[in-house]
Amino acid sequence: MSVCTTCETPLPLDTSFCPACGVDVRQGLPSTSPFRPGTMLESRYRIDVEVGRGGMGVVYRGTDLTLKRPVAIKALRQSDGDQNVLGRFLREARSLARVEHTGLVPVYAVGREDGVYYMVMKFVEGRTLQQLLRERGPMEPSQVRRVVREVCDALTVLHQAGLIHRDLKPGNLILTPEGRVMVMDLGIVKAVGEDTQTTSTALGTPKYMAPEMLESQTVDGRADLYSLGVVAYELLCGDPPFDGPNPMAILFKQAHEAPEPLKRRVPSAPKNLTSAIERALEKRPDDRFADARTFAESVREEAAASALPPSKERRLALRLSLAVLAVAALVALTFRLMGSSRREASESKLLPVVIAVASATSVPAPVSEVRTPSSGPNAGVAPASFTAPEPTVKLVNLVLTSDPAGAAVFEGGRLVGRTPLTLKRPQSARMGLFVLKLDGYTNGKITTNLGADTRGHAKLDVLFELVP
Repeated sequence: MSVCTTCETPLPLDTSFCPACGVDVRQGLPSTSPFRPGTMLESRYRIDVEVGRGGMGVVYRGTDLTLKRPVAIKALRQSDGDQNVLGRFLREARSLARVEHTGLVPVYAVGREDGVYYMVMKFVEGRTLQQLLRERGPMEPSQVRRVVREVCDALTVLHQAGLIHRDLKPGNLILTPEGRVMVMDLGIVKAVGEDTQTTSTALGTPKYMAPEMLESQTVDGRADLYSLGVVAYELLCGDPPFDGPNPMAILFKQAHEAPEPLKRRVPSAPKNLTSAIERALEKRPDDRFADARTFAESVREEAAASALPPSKERRLALRLSLAVLAVAALVALTFRLMGSSRREASESKLLPVVIAVASATSVPAPVSEVRTPSSGPNAGVAPASFTAPEPTVKLVNLVLTSDPAGAAVFEGGRLVGRTPLTLKRPQSARMGLFVLKLDGYTNGKITTNLGADTRGHAKLDVLFELVP
């Protein structure tokens, strides 16, 4: 099997263009640019400057003269390109038209000019994760968590539409100036169960390909989770889990070797993050996460686990403990009121109460009145009654929100939930302080007045900025 000299992707037999980078493999050199600066498309879109070559064609920055906005224009490098490349190009446009998500680049138009097919998309400014890795090295765990979650959000929409990306890698993920991660280049996207000419061909980039893509197995969204696991592994420690002197050596490792444990590579990395990444890298799809949403949830802050409800056993133990304390308090109070001379009679009457409270495992209602047995010289005379004071504490509602939503809310160092969040607190003259935390953003603070129902909002700033 031959490989592309530009991106080292395995090449199908009798192909003219690399299925991954679009290079003309007959010459081994990139094809010439299809359009010149100043070219007009549909009398609306103007070609301004070439900004890159990737996937199947050349990408230009252009201008939508009607709406006065910048656009990205992707054009095939060859007007007479083979049908596989053209099919992939059109499939990308149709796939993007089927889904809508802030993490996916929207398509504005598709057309043909002088025999050259082109696609007009939103122009996304930023830097790819590949560029950031090259410039800055490994990322902090909080940044890796955020990348995984945002890519998983986009993959969830893609997979629910029955589509698989099949070429996730740092070069296809771009970080915008606003700090959002966007998924690019759906050139080899495939519908689940689709019988295309590329179904039995190993398309993708060797360092990020799932094992099942090499063996002509049925491929589903879990192949994308494997690729994202490779990306996350590389973001965390600086290198992908598998490398080698040539593509075939890398592909062999993908299929047969286990990655070096992340705890050995990055000992300080949080356990739940490393465990999630390594689960995504399992060779068998059934051993990975069932879907992208589950993968995203697994990499959340470990502190979030404390916000989960207690286990069934802990809840039962807690309720039993409260019941025992309540029973003890009830017995002590009754004996004190009735006097030691009548304990025997009291115990016989209290026994059913004790059993009832213990079986219900709940705190009994306040005792409003306790009567002595109707015997002895004071029979028929009502003793002094005991009335428990009614609670007078008034509660106020606190509504806490953040931009973006989903921030962990801490009160006095204790996690109380995630925004948007409504809390009830006793009314008082003091102020309430809440700290908001979200991976990839600076911490925010909300100070509230506990004297009345209050709303509080915090805008969180991006933690890391792009290099201009």
